[in-house]
Amino acid sequence: MLRFVVLDLETTGVSYTAGDRIIQLAYSIIENNKIIKTYNSYIHTDQDIPPFVQQLTQIDREKIKNAPAFSEVAPELLRDLNNAYFVAHNVDFDLYFLNESLEDAGYDAFEGPVLDTVELSRITFPTEDSYKLSELSETLDVLHEAPHRADSDAMATAELLLKNLSMLKSLPKAVLKHLLGLQNGLKSDIRPILEEFFEESSDDLSGIEEYRGIALKKENNTKAEYESETTSFEDLFSLFQNPDKMSEIMPDFIRREGQEKMMHFVHKVLSNDQIGLAEAGTGTGKTLAYLLPAACFSVSRGERVVISTETIQLQEQLLKREVPLIDKFLPFPVRTALLKGRSHYICLQKVETLLDTSFQDVYERTLAKAQILVWLTETATGDIEELNLAAASDRFLREITSDPDSCRGPECPWFSRCFYQRAKKSARHADIIITNHALLLTDIVHDSQVLPGYDSVIIDEAHHLEEAATRQFGLNLNYADMAQLLNEWSSKDSSFTLESWLDLNFGELWNSCREQLAETRMEWNDLFLTIFDYANKNSGRIDTGDLSKIIEYNKDWEVVTEAASRFSFHIKKSLADLFTIQQQADDKWDTAGEYQRERAAITKYLNELEEMNRQFEQLILQHDDNHVYWMERSARGPKQSISIYRSPTDVSNLLADRFFQKKKRALLTSATLTVNRSFDYIIRQLGLEDFEIAVEQVESPFHWENQVAFMVPEDMPLIQSDGEEAYIYSLVHAVYQVSQVSKGKMLVLFTSYDMLKKAHNLLQPMLDESFLLIGQGIQSKSRTKLVKMFQQFDQTILFGTSSFWEGVDIPGDDLSIIVMARLPFSPPNDPVFQAKSAKLKDKGASPFMKLALPQAVLRFKQGFGRLIRRETDRGVVLVLDRRIVTAKYGKQFIKSLPDIPLREKSIHEIEKDIHEWLYEIPESGGSSS
Repeated sequence: MLRFVVLDLETTGVSYTAGDRIIQLAYSIIENNKIIKTYNSYIHTDQDIPPFVQQLTQIDREKIKNAPAFSEVAPELLRDLNNAYFVAHNVDFDLYFLNESLEDAGYDAFEGPVLDTVELSRITFPTEDSYKLSELSETLDVLHEAPHRADSDAMATAELLLKNLSMLKSLPKAVLKHLLGLQNGLKSDIRPILEEFFEESSDDLSGIEEYRGIALKKENNTKAEYESETTSFEDLFSLFQNPDKMSEIMPDFIRREGQEKMMHFVHKVLSNDQIGLAEAGTGTGKTLAYLLPAACFSVSRGERVVISTETIQLQEQLLKREVPLIDKFLPFPVRTALLKGRSHYICLQKVETLLDTSFQDVYERTLAKAQILVWLTETATGDIEELNLAAASDRFLREITSDPDSCRGPECPWFSRCFYQRAKKSARHADIIITNHALLLTDIVHDSQVLPGYDSVIIDEAHHLEEAATRQFGLNLNYADMAQLLNEWSSKDSSFTLESWLDLNFGELWNSCREQLAETRMEWNDLFLTIFDYANKNSGRIDTGDLSKIIEYNKDWEVVTEAASRFSFHIKKSLADLFTIQQQADDKWDTAGEYQRERAAITKYLNELEEMNRQFEQLILQHDDNHVYWMERSARGPKQSISIYRSPTDVSNLLADRFFQKKKRALLTSATLTVNRSFDYIIRQLGLEDFEIAVEQVESPFHWENQVAFMVPEDMPLIQSDGEEAYIYSLVHAVYQVSQVSKGKMLVLFTSYDMLKKAHNLLQPMLDESFLLIGQGIQSKSRTKLVKMFQQFDQTILFGTSSFWEGVDIPGDDLSIIVMARLPFSPPNDPVFQAKSAKLKDKGASPFMKLALPQAVLRFKQGFGRLIRRETDRGVVLVLDRRIVTAKYGKQFIKSLPDIPLREKSIHEIEKDIHEWLYEIPESGGSSS
């Protein structure tokens, strides 16, 4: 009978050797899938408890004053641990701390079997967003009343373990067999458990099939019966206006005039074969407003409609929330499909190969393989975005996802089960296809048709289309991409082992090729050291904190091209050797199936290397005046951690000629399309000047004057006259003063990482322990992680740069104040911005008026929109940059907003107004000055 002791510790810190000690110990004992005992005790220590730990755990000196010492509770714990598994959530920490404490108290360290519920949860629940105990407890419906308290943590971990074991027991035999092969590479001593479950497992599980040793969820081939009758848009709209009908479908439905206005506009654009631009303010309900007329148009006309978004979140919202709503509402069925680029889908042929090759796998790869095995029994799509992979490097993703080289079409043994082919088939039979801007533009970039033919497109988040086109028409290459590829053949751990090639009698050529690739790898290294020397001169920081430099074709660059020419010579020689080996292998291996895997491997490798060499030549050895070339490097990483980029300086003509010209009807929508109430800027940027355009502005239904206070301090210095140092000092004091009123809950938006870092360093020592200050690029670069940290604590201030100006959704009471440190003009050292500005100057136009100002206004509107996401949200937007009221162009920022009074007062008076706005009932939206 298996016995588990599930333990959690609260400690004063993370290092026992530095003097940190246990302050609470709790555990639960599981036998026969039941919790048979719980234990909980505070632990006495003379070590100080840091304020942060006190806030996190609610444990202070008073609670541990009369508690037993660890040496007093250790005997009972050791008795319970006898012949048991030691289980913890992140077992390395708890086991380390416990063993240090045991040895210090004169006992032997625990050396029995261990289980890590973080690791087990990653395997059994591979699609979870987070593996923190509190978040797993919430999503898996585990009772967890007091996170960061050992008793609650231990009980929640015990319940989580039972769910992990239940999931493992339910797995098909094929999965358990593979997991047994992988278990030596895991932290958890899981073999006895897997062996028991394997013996008990059934070969016949409902909804699962085993093919070539891999268990898969069976495809649902049930064909829905569709009736041909349809409904006119007018009849549909009448139903939409029926409050009783809508309340049945959407209990929280609120009739919005703007939503209805937009529905009519979308219907008109589609019916009249037009291109339409619709700016829909926050809260309009624009997704439903375009989805209903699109569905009606598609089914009634028998023409598919493509809907494209920039973000995965909106695609998921469309598929999981909005589409089910219209299915309930419409009197006819609508077939909907989600289609992404092929690199989003897992390749089952690659997975089969991956499982056959496990030589010296690092921990993350072993864990990722286990996750994939379990996920394949659950996924209907094969979309890798569903997975939260332990090994999520670009290289690993290329090893498991579909690509043209790996796909042999009907010849592939997995073709009938291929997720990418399944998605394409679903799209061919769909009325509405949901996709992303990248795939939408892939067809015109690569002159290949991924999406089925279509004449009607709706582009949501359309303010991103130009940026997406710039990315799609661009190129980039980094040091690691080529280095890893060259290492794949020449390293000792290479999958291209000599044994596979011995019977060909060209071992000498094989070894010669390896040596040549090793030399090529050295030349690549030398090239990037030379590039580092070039990049190190006059580099500027970008908003992530990395360094950026535009490539200038001068004498300094000639040194780089010399090194690049040497590398080019060596890689061409390597490619020639590889091609010779490929040809000889083809001559000696028959086509009946002998050595197919090796032949496919060398062909794939050769194609990848040729493609990467093509990119290298285009980025470093060639130059096109219509593109800008630049490099970025990490400020902290090794010298070679450099990426080189190429982007077109203008995509408007490409979009006009190769996209919009070929569509009969298109709707572009976003909450931010206009500048100064005009669509002129977006029309110009997207190449729509020669098209007849229909436009519509739909105002937000929110009561902005009662939900937002808009403030500018009149006593802030001007950076142009007073200098950056004085400005940052005043900025920090303003943020500090406001934070004391708002109790945190502040998002401070910067346009410069350098200013963010300086402000962070100044503010940190001013705040007491009750505040948590988070900085993008300081604690983490991940926006998702930073937002989660922000929401976990009550009094938090978050500093963010460009990626936080939009797409961040922090609803309700978690966010009360948005502070804009500066008006969001693009950094002058941004390479694409510089190149676009230079082009405008050459044409005699003003880069500021035609580019910098419109860009900044749109970004300003996006930043402003972070605050109010719902009818019940309320807060303050504080703009510290006085140019919004002192400069002539400042009015354009103000006019771009809903009609909200602007309060211009001293920072001291603003403090009082903020307190009144947040905590007292307002008389009105405030008075204008």
